[in-house]
Amino acid sequence: MSSAQGSTAIAHTNIALVKYWGKRDAALMLPAASSVSLTLDAFYTTTSIEPGLDAATDEVVLDGVALHGGALTKVVRLLDLVREATGRTERARVISSNTVPTEAGLASSASAFAALAGAAAHAYGWDLSPRDLSRLARRGSGSASRSIFGGLVRWRAGEQGPRGDETSYAEPLPTAPGLDLGMAVVVLDPGVK
Repeated sequence: MSSAQGSTAIAHTNIALVKYWGKRDAALMLPAASSVSLTLDAFYTTTSIEPGLDAATDEVVLDGVALHGGALTKVVRLLDLVREATGRTERARVISSNTVPTEAGLASSASAFAALAGAAAHAYGWDLSPRDLSRLARRGSGSASRSIFGGLVRWRAGEQGPRGDETSYAEPLPTAPGLDLGMAVVVLDPGVK
């Protein structure tokens, strides 16, 4: 959904079935190995962005609370990538909400950065393919690359060397006809892990 003022995106969390075992490049969020995840339909993040904020920095509110410090810096870093790519400079107001407990180990950062990437790209007028949107989301949180897609998803580690950023992205994996995958999630403690 979007308007002339901004854009809203929704992205779902994903749970890794095959882990990526750390980062080989923390700046570009390139994983040490490829991974596979299952996207969950019950948990998601909704993010709205309105560019044109007359302020020195972006304003980011998550679940009714303004972000500061490192959490704000991560969001601004992704928005700066979008602004650099589009040649736009205006700051934005970002309003985000989770249906999953934040920082409880249920991939809220994956859905958050996937929703942020989608809303920001659209709000700033950057038309991206799903693959390139996955690459952008990865720059906020590695596993966010997988939250661009539903179902089973593979995040490719990408090539070593200068093409690593270009070749590290997520893509949906086909499933056998009639196979209905699911995952049961029980939240025992919604607190920060």
